[in-house]
Amino acid sequence: MNMDFETLLLDLVAPRLKALGFAYDARLRVDDELFGFRKPLDHAVQAVIQFQRRSGVATDNFTVNLIRTQASEIQPRQYDAGTESHAARLGYVLWYVYGLRDYPTSDWWWTMSDAAQHEAALRDAAEKIVRYGVLWLEDPAAPKPWEMPLQRVDEFSAAVQAVMALEMERLGYRLKQQSLPGDRPYCYFSKAMPDGTYALIELQAIYSLDPGEFIFDVRLQRKADDDPLAFNGDYQHWRSISLAQLVWQVRGPVPLEGLAVTSVTDLFWHYRDRAELDAQLVDALDQIKQIGCDWVEQIAASKVIQ
Repeated sequence: MNMDFETLLLDLVAPRLKALGFAYDARLRVDDELFGFRKPLDHAVQAVIQFQRRSGVATDNFTVNLIRTQASEIQPRQYDAGTESHAARLGYVLWYVYGLRDYPTSDWWWTMSDAAQHEAALRDAAEKIVRYGVLWLEDPAAPKPWEMPLQRVDEFSAAVQAVMALEMERLGYRLKQQSLPGDRPYCYFSKAMPDGTYALIELQAIYSLDPGEFIFDVRLQRKADDDPLAFNGDYQHWRSISLAQLVWQVRGPVPLEGLAVTSVTDLFWHYRDRAELDAQLVDALDQIKQIGCDWVEQIAASKVIQ
């Protein structure tokens, strides 16, 4: 396709975004791939609505990235560069923040094979940006699409306390908790070892592509202090492994390296409600007692998986 995408953006999208304070910024353009609208939120923060395009012989595709970043970091490839920007695809925001299923996948790219489809796709994207994208982008406290909802985080923390704490205490492990950004609790068990190091068993929530499902894994660490989220570079006294991967190594019929990504996720613990969560925590506790404690409490180093 040889359509002037920038002209279409200026004709069809720019007027709607201008009414919300976003102006097209030619400095955010990269060839025919990236195009950006920008709005200063305050003296230090900028909001960027980025159209990302893929061109083919028969069709064009585009998606929309929503980026909230420091003013000093304004540059075209903010989303792909791995900066500290608060950023997400519009499709992810629609699926996981607002629960909308207007498109068959969260990683949605609008397809345009002719002029009429170009116009319809851009008008549709503009409508979603105006109704949902801008609202999410301008709210610094808006939930991130990849984060477990706060009420489910609290449920997870309460379940760990109810199901695991007493039994882990019998094994010499104290339940501790740190606060992640957004006051999200991070639960782990700590045990002081005779050599002065600590055995740590952490309950880690994992992002799920299914909005009705939640996943967790258990991380085992042996390190010189009892802070699971800090690392001082002391590899001599540190090792780490996923309990799910450790179980697979012990029992699995094929090497972990031979698994597809979708198969690897099946190693973790999945649940949809509190009853399933309690049952999965009981199963994880059983694996900790059978395999995890022996691995993390051994002084001899084993395979390290970060």
